[in-house]
Amino acid sequence: MSVQSEQKRDASAKEWSQESVSIPDHWICASFEDVFDSLSLTGLKIPQKEYEPSGVYPVVDQGADLIGGYTNDERKVINRKKPVIVFGDHTKCFKYLPFPFAPGADGVKVLVPKLEVEGKYLFYACKALQLPDRGYSRHFSFLKKCKFPLSPKDEQRDIVAKIETLFSELDKGIESLKTARQQLKAYRQAVLKHAFEGKLTEQWRQQNSDKLEPPEQLLARIRQEREQCYQQELEDWKQAVKAWEDSGKEGRKPSKPKLPKGSGAEITSENLKELPYGWYWVRLSDLLQSSPQNGIYKPSSEYGDGFKIIRIDNFYDGAVVGGDKLKRLSLSVDEINAYGLALGDLIVNRVNSIEYLGKSALIRALNEPTVFESNIMRCSLVDGSISKEFITLFLNSRTGRKELCKNAKHAVNQASINQSDVGNAFLPLCSYDEQTEVVGNLESKLSQIESLNNEIDTQLEKSEILRQSILKRAFSGQLSSCIASALD
Repeated sequence: MSVQSEQKRDASAKEWSQESVSIPDHWICASFEDVFDSLSLTGLKIPQKEYEPSGVYPVVDQGADLIGGYTNDERKVINRKKPVIVFGDHTKCFKYLPFPFAPGADGVKVLVPKLEVEGKYLFYACKALQLPDRGYSRHFSFLKKCKFPLSPKDEQRDIVAKIETLFSELDKGIESLKTARQQLKAYRQAVLKHAFEGKLTEQWRQQNSDKLEPPEQLLARIRQEREQCYQQELEDWKQAVKAWEDSGKEGRKPSKPKLPKGSGAEITSENLKELPYGWYWVRLSDLLQSSPQNGIYKPSSEYGDGFKIIRIDNFYDGAVVGGDKLKRLSLSVDEINAYGLALGDLIVNRVNSIEYLGKSALIRALNEPTVFESNIMRCSLVDGSISKEFITLFLNSRTGRKELCKNAKHAVNQASINQSDVGNAFLPLCSYDEQTEVVGNLESKLSQIESLNNEIDTQLEKSEILRQSILKRAFSGQLSSCIASALD
């Protein structure tokens, strides 16, 4: 950190003041120096690249997890008779450590409680603090300004016991909510699986046999639409080339469109599940009106003002999220023309960790020009003969993601898929009327699942608010009333 940054941080700490809290008359307010010694870590810190996946001693850093890795180097280990508290200078994370450990290299402060104060009491007192959020800047200067309410030592033990009793009950509720969320996630995938096996619309097919369009007829119409789209793109390209030539060939020559390769035929394979009558497997490339396209690359230093850009963390479960909070960057007219998204475009995550690789979303709304980053691929689906919602829902099912990623290339901490991989993904297809029926069934069921998920999220947020309320009341001498309200 530069001297200027340090001065700015110190000035910010001087301006900040801790919220005052009333405490019982028999308590005292102690300074940071009254209750803590800060342990020197010279020669002890272990860089993250040297963490081992297993070993004799845990490495504790400022991350959210209690243990970041392991080491076998006994010379790096802190082993004290009394527990210590680790503070994450960047993350504001507090950890209570009653066991030997080695400190991680970045942003770790080891605090040693002084003998006249219970270590666990101080740990919870730290957790009750409302330190300002300075992002990834340092926060230790704020912590050193804090005052700590101290009760008599016997009362400290009683307060710790009451906090942990309440937290234990709270954690049981949180665990139940998280279990329910996982069950909803599994149920969502089960619903999608049934939908694309034709089971959700089995009765509909029996009642609407006259609407079950033969595969050959639908595929022929899709081929015709693809050819019409391609011819229109060729005409648009010719006009663009003429305009480019008339302007003195300024800038890059418009690229000639390419029709994606497709089989144009029904697919049969012993590796694909048998589908009900009127359903058949196709390749995604058969449903595209142009070849898939990778997004624009811009370094993060260029983000600021300008046009919206969708990045890999901006879409989940088939939809773009946080539209008003998308990053922005300045772009030329040519870049907007080349990478600007259109309504109905399908975007696919082509580079990421294997957990998120292949997630996709449909562009359903655009209130201004928006582009997509280079780790994303754009697929333009044909109009008219297929439901784009149907395709998107399938690709976000477990089977759909598996199809998109079946030929993924793996590297360190990430994997990737290319345009051929995406085009060769198999999809189940049925008549347009049944596609619409599937989408309607799914949207109703998925809406209910989403509503339940939102309620779980609300309850989890309330749980964290209650946790902070317990701590706040504990260190203002009001824990008895907190217990009563928590149990109501």
